[in-house]
Amino acid sequence: MKNNFINNNGATLLHTKNKKTKVEIRIEELKQQKQAIITELWSWEIKQKKAERLTNYLDEINQFSTKYLAEAIKTEKAKENCDDWRLEYCLEDKIAFALKFKPAKEAFYQLVFKKIENQISYLKSQLRPIQEQLSHQERIFARFELRRQGRVLLKCKLGYRLGCPGVYQCDNCKANYSVIADNQITEITK
Repeated sequence: MKNNFINNNGATLLHTKNKKTKVEIRIEELKQQKQAIITELWSWEIKQKKAERLTNYLDEINQFSTKYLAEAIKTEKAKENCDDWRLEYCLEDKIAFALKFKPAKEAFYQLVFKKIENQISYLKSQLRPIQEQLSHQERIFARFELRRQGRVLLKCKLGYRLGCPGVYQCDNCKANYSVIADNQITEITK
């Protein structure tokens, strides 16, 4: 006869070496979701860096064209028989370029760069609740493990059911949750 005791959260407390509890399964699911979002976020951040690099190149092109025009005007004026038609042609080219360049850069910013920024913001907003849920599930699991070991949990001084959330914890919670690695708790605050 199996001697299993299952509490309300679905955690099997006795004789469970190979079976995973619902809490452990939920922790694994949350870690997979977190990893998927982090991977996608990393991909979008690379796209953002490339878009920033492209806008920097566009700025350099504009600066180069302005510098080139200034040099062309200087050399044309320095000549003895200054060709007004050539000067006028250079100015006309620069004005046409500037008129096309600025709206193109703005369109690029609105269509590409803004979309990338919005997607990164969205992914970061999705990541935070997953990290909070993961921390919550890890605390529940830590409580089960502590009870399984026969330890008596100290009551949180601030009155939280699962202990102090975040980095700053009362002395009782520090003693209770020394089982959980510090990086798992502090990860939620990033």
